[in-house]
Amino acid sequence: MMAGPSFRAKHCVRYRYAYSECNRCAEACPHDAIRLFDAGVEVIGELCKSCALCVAACPTEALTEKSVSAKSLLGIAADDKHLTIACAPSGARGEAVVPCLGAINAVVLADFSRRGIAVQLAGTGHCELCIHAAKGPDLLRLQLAVRATLCGVGGIVGGIEEWATLSLKDAGSQLSVEDDGHIASRRNLFRRFIGRGIDVMAEVADAPPAPLQAIRAASPFLPERKEVLNALYAGLGDKPVRVARHPVLPAEDMVIVHGCTCCEACVRVCPTGALQLLENNSGWRVIFLGERCVACDVCAEVCQPKVLRRRETEDAGVTKQKARVLRGVPKRRCTRCDRVFAAEGESSICPVCSGDDEDFASIFG
Repeated sequence: MMAGPSFRAKHCVRYRYAYSECNRCAEACPHDAIRLFDAGVEVIGELCKSCALCVAACPTEALTEKSVSAKSLLGIAADDKHLTIACAPSGARGEAVVPCLGAINAVVLADFSRRGIAVQLAGTGHCELCIHAAKGPDLLRLQLAVRATLCGVGGIVGGIEEWATLSLKDAGSQLSVEDDGHIASRRNLFRRFIGRGIDVMAEVADAPPAPLQAIRAASPFLPERKEVLNALYAGLGDKPVRVARHPVLPAEDMVIVHGCTCCEACVRVCPTGALQLLENNSGWRVIFLGERCVACDVCAEVCQPKVLRRRETEDAGVTKQKARVLRGVPKRRCTRCDRVFAAEGESSICPVCSGDDEDFASIFG
């Protein structure tokens, strides 16, 4: 039996933000082997069947499994132009054997095509009978749809139509390697599969600012699949490439609407450094780097005014673009305490002094 996934706490959004409700790994697990808590997750060894579907569902790669990583699979392919990837439960044979075909990320499959390596998936005819059947076939369909989308940009940018193909070895398989084009149906499938994964951005709540201790400091990192996505269209010039937004695609575009409190929580909680703070003597700015965003949603969760959200488009950028300013606010000097502060509006009093006034009024009336 293959070993279970490894967990890297500092990559997990539940570690980054103690109040995060992210449960993608638990929803993806067909065996109820994931326990969630406020500093990450625990894989319950006696329940885990080593399917690695939790690895595929985690946008920050807090859960990892070597057999489905891009580096491992590319190492097996080496200089060959054909690679058969077989799923272990089916007993099928291939140069690479993975715990579940649904655990192979779509970006990795697209990268094989870019490199001219024709991939064949063996064992798909066994999907509906598999021990992982409760979630595995659905996630594989989603990955195949995104892979087809990424490889289908060729008519716009040129050259991609020559990328290598992907095929299914089992003639009786009910899966498809083509994208059906029905965005709504794929979203509904993902809601059944991952639950809250794509709805957190739309939530509106009246909650106090996130306590500082709820955000745990850790160094930014870039997940492997995001690095692969960044390299996918690197040889096609500087023209921006955008593809249909998809829940398993590590790409998103963010905006901040009116009402930002300049609390900087989104910057501090972002695990990949996609949100960064630029500050000088005259102003305060939050910038967004699309080539680092993995659509983990934790920035939207921590934003208590709920003004940080997805851009209202059906697509997302998947190539490096110029950093975009999400919110810029001039600095002022408080007329009462002489502190320098940044805030929207025309207030001449800093939030600390304003809060003192409110506290005084509540006590003494």
